[in-house]
Amino acid sequence: MPARKKLTILYLIDGARPDVMQEMLESGDLPNIHAEVLSRGTFRRASSCFPTTTGPAYLPFLTGCFPGTLNITGIRWLDKREFHRKGWSKNKFRSYNGVEAPWFNSDLPQEHPTLFEIFDRPFNIFSMITRGLPNGNDLTARAKPFLYFYAHLTDKWDPVDRTSHSRLLSALDQDPEFVFAVFPGVDSYSHLFHPRHDHTYKAYRYVDFSVGEVVQKLKKQGRWEDTLLILTSDHGLTATHTHLDLALFLQEHGVKTLFYPIIWKRNPRASVMISGNAFGHVYLLNGQVQKPAVAGHPKEVLGGIWDELLAREEVDFLTWRESEGIYHIEAARGRANIFRQNGGLVYRPLAGDPFGLGDLSRPLANRESLEKTFHSDYPDALVQIDQLLSAPRSGDFAVVSKKGYDLRKAYEWPEHHSSHGSLHREHMIVPLIYNQRGWKEGPVRTADLFNTILKWSGKPLPEKTDGHSLF
Repeated sequence: MPARKKLTILYLIDGARPDVMQEMLESGDLPNIHAEVLSRGTFRRASSCFPTTTGPAYLPFLTGCFPGTLNITGIRWLDKREFHRKGWSKNKFRSYNGVEAPWFNSDLPQEHPTLFEIFDRPFNIFSMITRGLPNGNDLTARAKPFLYFYAHLTDKWDPVDRTSHSRLLSALDQDPEFVFAVFPGVDSYSHLFHPRHDHTYKAYRYVDFSVGEVVQKLKKQGRWEDTLLILTSDHGLTATHTHLDLALFLQEHGVKTLFYPIIWKRNPRASVMISGNAFGHVYLLNGQVQKPAVAGHPKEVLGGIWDELLAREEVDFLTWRESEGIYHIEAARGRANIFRQNGGLVYRPLAGDPFGLGDLSRPLANRESLEKTFHSDYPDALVQIDQLLSAPRSGDFAVVSKKGYDLRKAYEWPEHHSSHGSLHREHMIVPLIYNQRGWKEGPVRTADLFNTILKWSGKPLPEKTDGHSLF
């Protein structure tokens, strides 16, 4: 009988914060993760991607690429070139919340394979990204619409997490090579209540329960020693007490604005596309085909509205692309540039220091840039702004809110009491727990897990990804 192939199980605990998980581990509140995974493994922190929002932030795990690399610039986006073409096209704009979610797969560039396309026996549980799955291996395809609709109506996400666990156990009976299992309870209860609410803690504990049962089943099957088990997240969250609706702000200042769900408007002057509620693309629409970003300063279009927006207490910073490889950051506390030079990235404060990084005038290579910024308030800021704003579907400028605030209120049901999406440390840094030791030390990105999983499984690594193997 041929030996079984190695197995990877990736628990995607949507919205998990590393500090909460560390505290619960230290207090004995996650006993199975501690005994079965950490006893032989590692707890570290990883940097996610910008924007830090569900869906786009799954891409580093499943493709090894940042959202901008794949031109999936948020959970909502607009394509200016398509928008200004005559006639109807489904590619003018997008929201992966709702009926357009199935288009996520076809929006992904074909030249970047997913793990589901690489493995012979992959399984998915609750991820909206499913391209490459064999028929029958998306284990929640039929149940998801009903379970999520019920959860949204009742504010009860426990049944969804229980389904994640039951489907994960059933996957183990089908000789899997790779299982991607999303547990949405932590994120959902954080949005509904608070990142440290009792319901949120309960969702963390349920993941621990699941790990205990899964490991015991793997031991009975004789597969545990050949299993890489990873627990991680796509983003963190911070509690939200005040909302600024960015789209309505522009409308109230006389700028006719297209935004979800009000997407059919005649001759809008702007569009706002929010992701995670703490981040938003703003597209300036004047009825003609333009390059992805306006030439020069978007203030030339908005005038005094720009200054008023910048001065709002809810706004942390605005950022835009002047031209290829040149980006600007502007905040009430100062201005800075990020630009490509000699194959690296430079951060240069112009007035104040909005990211608090100091003058990084020597061009930094990709990994060095991560190392220099990982412990800052804006981890991996140089690379993340570059990857996102260089994408054709990025806005003419982007708005990021301060912690405690977000950028969407109208049509947001239920009201969000926690937000994510920004470059803030508490949104960018996620837990990374796995049952191995001795891997490379130093700062890591969630994008590194793609190559790591492939190398663990003995699969060839693609030539071009945004990540590296951790061993």
